[in-house]
Parts: sequence; structure tokens; C-alpha cells
Amino acid sequence: MKHLINIESLTTDDIIQIYNRACEFEKGIRKSNHINAHVATMFFENSTRTKMSFEMAANKIHANMYDFCANTSSLNKGEDIFDTINNLTAIGMNAVILRHSDDLLVNNLANRRFYQEISFINAGSGATAHPTQALLDFYTIKKHFLDLNQKTITFVGDVAHSRVAKSNIVLLKKFGMNLRVLAPENFQGAHIEGVKYYTSLPEAFEGSDIIMALRIQRERIQEYIDFDYYINNFQITKENLPYAAFLMHPGPVNRDIEIRSDVLELQNARTILNQAKNGVYVRMAILDLVLASQGL
Repeated sequence: MKHLINIESLTTDDIIQIYNRACEFEKGIRKSNHINAHVATMFFENSTRTKMSFEMAANKIHANMYDFCANTSSLNKGEDIFDTINNLTAIGMNAVILRHSDDLLVNNLANRRFYQEISFINAGSGATAHPTQALLDFYTIKKHFLDLNQKTITFVGDVAHSRVAKSNIVLLKKFGMNLRVLAPENFQGAHIEGVKYYTSLPEAFEGSDIIMALRIQRERIQEYIDFDYYINNFQITKENLPYAAFLMHPGPVNRDIEIRSDVLELQNARTILNQAKNGVYVRMAILDLVLASQGL
């Protein structure tokens, strides 16, 4: 696996290979030493979980990690990002973990023949893709349910601007899950074949095995947001959360908007922290496979 750009490029066998390798890392039965590998994080958008878990993952497999700070880089002097990558390659970087608002940038970089010596991992591209989050969500779900076929997941919230939801939908369709979206019409985005769309919370939650709340992405939304309407009709509360439902959220959570604060203290909401924990093992597996493809 030279690059990880999106979920579409992965087969079910690829996904299971990542899952199995992450399991081995979690159980401590796989050890990797990539002491000769040099990995740069390039985050042009804010991040806590993704960035820190990649750094933790790199440390655990003994790769050398470097934090590229865009605000103090030569990009502020007018350097083109393609020239920046040229220089990182010349310096000796083997992989770049990139988060950027441009939906196509990481794909364009990975497809440039000039960059054959460097790998790219998509840590979030615009509102389009977040493959490592989808893979860690899959890992979290599969550890709990084992067989995902015909299990029902409901995504609640701002699907239109959610790269997490889009990557999850692509991935979970590959494993035969029933997919639902619960959101106001302006948050539903373009309807995807095979996904059922709801504006009624009781109807959407009926029979749901997994409920994944999504953050309202204020930084990507230009129009007015009626938070009172959203809270009254779509907020997850103790009263409307099904007792047996597996509650998830990719983070960060806007408390008392997507989920009421007291729900976050419930036993079935601890999965949200497990997602963060599992992200380290999954990103260890991804880095391990990517660096191994270069013989490192």
C-alpha cells in the first residue's frame, strides 16, 4: 500500500488486512521497527485526535516523526506546495500525512510521477474524504459486532459537509450494512444510492444498531444555522437514544448541540473515547503497511 488517499481505492481484503494488523498491534503480538523511516505531518486544518494519534502511532512503530508547521514555513513566502513537497523529498522524507481543505490536493500529489519516492496518507481532505477515520470507525464497530452484514447505522447531523460520513458510507456499504441519514434537509447533501434519508428522529432510530452523531461544521457553512431547531429535533438525549444502540461520534463533540452533555456520561457513550484509542492502532497498521511498501 504505497498511498492511502480514499476508501474507494481499497478492497474488502485491504480493509480486513488493516483491521487484522491493528488487532495485532493492540494485542501486542506484532512489533515493528521503522527506525530508518522519516514521516512528516502537514496539517493545514485544525486537529487533535488525528494528528496526535498519528504521532503516537509513528512513535510506537519507531518511525521518525516531523511536524511541518505551515504558518512558519516558506509557503508564507510564496512557495508553491508542490515545491515544498519536492524539498521534503530531497531532504529525505518517506511519507507525508496531509490534511488540507482542498478536496483534490492529496490525490494530485500522490499521482505526480515526480514524487515516486514518497508516500501520501490522507488525514482529511475538504468535505470529501477522511479514510483513516472511517477505518478506525470500522475497527471499533467490527470489534463490537464481528459480523456487520445487515447491521443498521444511522448518521445524525451535518452529513453534507462531513468527510467522515462520506468515507464511512463508502466503507460500510462494502460490508453489507444498512445505511441511514437523519438530518435537516439542508444538512443531507446529495443523496447517495443505497442510503435512506430521514427527517424524523423516532423513525430513523427505530431498529438502529449504531448511531453516529456528526459535528455541525460551522467553519464550512456560509448560511444561517438555526441551532434551536436542530437541538429540538435532532439532538441525541437520554430520552431518545435507544437503550441498546452503539453511540459514536468522530469528534470533536459540540456538547449540548449534537449530543446532550449528560448522554456523554452514559456507558454506551464510552465508545466515543474508544474510537480515539482505536485510532492509534489503526494508524499504526496504516503507517506500517505504507512504510513497508518502501522497504523501510
